[in-house]
Amino acid sequence: MITRFTLFLLLLLNCGNAIANLDSLLAVVESQKLDNNMNELLATKYSIGNKYISADQFAKAFPYFEEVLQVAQKNHLKLFISKAYYGMAMSHQRRNNYQEALMFYTKLISNESSGAGSKMKAKAFSQISYIYQTLGDYDQAFEMQMQALELHEAAGDKKMIAESNYILATNFFYQDQFDQALIYYTKAYDLCVELKQERIIYSCLSALGSVHDMLDHDTQSLHYNTESLVLAEKLNYKTGIAYAYGNMATNYAKKEDWTKAEDLYLKSIEIKKELGDQLGTSGSSIGLANIYLDQNKTKEAIPLLQNALQLALKLKTRPRKLEVYELMARAYSMTEEMDKAHNYLKDYIALKDSILNEKTVEEMGKSKRRYEVHKKEQEIILLTTENELLGKNKKIQRMRTYGLAGALLLVIAFLAMFHNRHKMQSQLNQLLLDKNELLNAKNDEIRIKNNLLKQSNQDLTSFAYVASHDLKEPLRMIKSYTQILQRRYNDLLDDSGREFMFFVTDAVDRMETLLDDLLEFSRSTPKKDIPKTMINLNDVMFLVESNLRGRLEDSNGRLIIKNENLPIIKSNRSQLVQLLQNLVSNAVKFRGERDPIVTVDCKMEKNRYVISVSDNGIGISNENKQKVFEMFRRLHTREEYSGTGIGLATCKRIVNHLGGEIWVESELGKGSTFFFSIPAKVEELVAV
Repeated sequence: MITRFTLFLLLLLNCGNAIANLDSLLAVVESQKLDNNMNELLATKYSIGNKYISADQFAKAFPYFEEVLQVAQKNHLKLFISKAYYGMAMSHQRRNNYQEALMFYTKLISNESSGAGSKMKAKAFSQISYIYQTLGDYDQAFEMQMQALELHEAAGDKKMIAESNYILATNFFYQDQFDQALIYYTKAYDLCVELKQERIIYSCLSALGSVHDMLDHDTQSLHYNTESLVLAEKLNYKTGIAYAYGNMATNYAKKEDWTKAEDLYLKSIEIKKELGDQLGTSGSSIGLANIYLDQNKTKEAIPLLQNALQLALKLKTRPRKLEVYELMARAYSMTEEMDKAHNYLKDYIALKDSILNEKTVEEMGKSKRRYEVHKKEQEIILLTTENELLGKNKKIQRMRTYGLAGALLLVIAFLAMFHNRHKMQSQLNQLLLDKNELLNAKNDEIRIKNNLLKQSNQDLTSFAYVASHDLKEPLRMIKSYTQILQRRYNDLLDDSGREFMFFVTDAVDRMETLLDDLLEFSRSTPKKDIPKTMINLNDVMFLVESNLRGRLEDSNGRLIIKNENLPIIKSNRSQLVQLLQNLVSNAVKFRGERDPIVTVDCKMEKNRYVISVSDNGIGISNENKQKVFEMFRRLHTREEYSGTGIGLATCKRIVNHLGGEIWVESELGKGSTFFFSIPAKVEELVAV
């Protein structure tokens, strides 16, 4: 698996040659000092600061903006105060000093003395959104960018509208909504091409390469990444070259061209270190570590991940930490250092839950709806104004046509009625379209929540597997030494000592069974692909009967299989064996006083197969029929019946993944029948 390459590059505001005319600007400063022209001097120093930012020389830019701020505040020049705040914030931001950058952007927006206009505030909102996005605070990022987009659209600023679309797309990218991200990136790219701004076009090409990579559009991804590299080299844009190398490395890693991928990552890291780009350096280090893990080179991967984690902690960027935790867990599981793997997996799950939670999704949805409502309000105001003007025009028209004949008035009235009716119908149609858009937005939220729940379940399964696997080793040690104690010192123990030893060994056996069941539960998720193999249920039952032959003989039980009714279906063989074996085993276990008789049958009902496992055992009360499928739910003491309470929970999970249902019909003392259904059509099976 190729680790996602973070979309770090922000759209730059100054797209010309960064260093061109810098010497001449410095010369102009000296001339303006002699002329004592304050406004022109501040404008020139501000331009020099911007040139240094465009040339990736952020430390050199800051003193110029700081000097502009001091002079502007002293002379109450509001326009230059806001520009200086923006330049100082950008200088910090490009050096990954995010908290300092946020401080200056906030001053620009909130401080009245800055005199920031709507255009400058919109740019500040946009950059604040980018910072929150980098730090993993997605709901704040979405809120800020929506405010920026409103101001940009009100001003008709296409360049800044493109930037907002770009950053919104990246926000969707981080939320794993790649289809939405592609829509917004495409909007940004089309606007950039129209504006002929090559530096911004580079950022869009890079972003499109990354999102196509996540959508597994490998050819398109490599195309866009290659185009971005060509453009970055043409512009002599070092940051762009570094990121293009990294993005192309992910493409070659996907093709398992490890040599090419490694070479590109190393080039990317070298340039980013030279530029002082710590966030980008950590991203390329993670990518390089990932391809080392794909080649089982854990010794090379782990130091890279440790360095990347140190940078992520320093920069306080949660998405980057999330990537490192996941790969650290993978690396240490490969070296069989399960304690470390377990700890990193716990850190990964905890951090992921804090980033991708329902509150974030809801806040993003609220921000989007607030933006849409605001646009509708503006449209209503415009419509009201037009109606007032229309009313005045009608009044004038009535005065002019006062002398017309009655027949003509009737014609005008008819036309006016037809026009109003048509207008009302158009407005009604528009309202219906708006309602559909809001419903679609709600459906998107539901889909996002379902994806989050699915991811949470996958993480929980991984955690259960690692935890149960990790606990088995110390348990085997306890069991081994307990058995040694029993063999060597059993004769030296009194009755109480032997009783205590029995309790220890019994508890160890029960814990071992519990962990085995947990492992079985964690493995009960079927493969992602829809089954393509035809499975004969008679063959499945043959395996089940063979596996349980000893238990049936010990209990003097009988297993009756209605072979003539069992179908051939497309499904997962191992899952069906596990499912039916659990059900038959339970039927034998809960047999009561009578010799167990278990019957397996199948019927066709409404495009689904309903398979039943019946017994003559102790039965289940009505209030417990649902409880039996709950994890760790036991209805009897261990002295009565052994078990962990996981078996039927595993059965339910398997049936759910097969696209069916499971239920039980029973009466106390008269036995139970467990039913489960499987769709008869393979396209109705759930592909998990």
